[in-house]
Amino acid sequence: MRVLLAAVGSRGDTVPFGALAARMQAEGHDVLLLTHASLVDTVPPQVPVVAVPSDPASLLAGPAGAAARRGDPRALNRARGLFADFLGSFAEPTADALDGVDVLVASTFAMAAADVAMSRGVPVVRAHLWPESPDLAGPMPLLPYGWVLPRPLRRGARRGLRGMEAYLAGFIGWWERGRLRLRPYYPAGFSRATLGTLYAVSPTLVPTGELRGCVTGWWWTPGTDGLSPQVEARLTDGDPWVYVGFGSMHQSRPQRLLDDVAWAARRVGVRAVVQLPGAEGLDDGVVHGIGAEPHPALFARTALAVHHGGSGTTGAAVRAGVPSVVVPHFADQFYWGHRLHRAGVATRSLPRALLRRESLARRIEAGLEPAMRRRAADLGARVSAEDGTGVATRYVEGLLRGREHR
Repeated sequence: MRVLLAAVGSRGDTVPFGALAARMQAEGHDVLLLTHASLVDTVPPQVPVVAVPSDPASLLAGPAGAAARRGDPRALNRARGLFADFLGSFAEPTADALDGVDVLVASTFAMAAADVAMSRGVPVVRAHLWPESPDLAGPMPLLPYGWVLPRPLRRGARRGLRGMEAYLAGFIGWWERGRLRLRPYYPAGFSRATLGTLYAVSPTLVPTGELRGCVTGWWWTPGTDGLSPQVEARLTDGDPWVYVGFGSMHQSRPQRLLDDVAWAARRVGVRAVVQLPGAEGLDDGVVHGIGAEPHPALFARTALAVHHGGSGTTGAAVRAGVPSVVVPHFADQFYWGHRLHRAGVATRSLPRALLRRESLARRIEAGLEPAMRRRAADLGARVSAEDGTGVATRYVEGLLRGREHR
């Protein structure tokens, strides 16, 4: 196959697509990955990459990200141009890369890439890092606490969101017979596909009955890089260590967050290795601040992970067999905190807006209970046996074979 992959989103969204691209390449396929220029370093070096000039970290740190975290409709409306520029940045690079391509594998937010491919007659497989259902069923993971809504209300909310999501990437408008007509630039939305749908999540955590597509397991690359020698030496110096990090989530008061983490670690009697703004190089005997280090290797050295609940980070924590304290900031992070808690491998989620040093300390204590650590280890053993990228590769191969035989 000649496969084009388009990964739009944060670091946690790009890393799984890099793993899938590397697996497809290892299986003999010709692959090319489109992702943000700021995230090219997350892609395995053997995978050819087209760097798209857009940066999710800048988007999340600015007014668009603030509006999304607050869930403020007016602020979201004011920031719609920023979202449109960000999402639309993939249109031209996709058009330039489509010649001779057999299939596009597009992430949830790769709306522009999907529409461009469809307009050129290239089959599109959508790939989601959460259970993003194309119909009105399902848990609505991008809506915080959507799973608690009764089914009729959830369907109504999903119908409303389905009607709005295509407009995130921009629209054109005109007056016709006294009425304002609007048309989205890229109407594919979050879930439209022409060939099939992949779910890069573990079936051990996600109810699969309402999903139409292939639930593969998380996408990751076995035997990825280890820790730097300095961090490796520090984390083998005594026990226990807990991990604290919130990925690319912007923090408005980073020093206060660091102070709260240090206080909670001292209160519980653990040491914390932290990936937080301003922490790199800090080492006061309790808090050890680090820069970029691979999550799988980090979590393997810790007794518990305090994280934001992004899909990729969630998968890494589960595979490592460590309990979690999920501190969701927005979108699907609330959903993953809920699923981990239901599985008995995480405490109740602690939303970022409610994080206080005392509540963080209580969550860490609860997460370190022996029973939760045993459940996490058992789940980790089961999930680590899944071959997510292999299942995904075979699924796409089968879809193309079926299309050729029609």
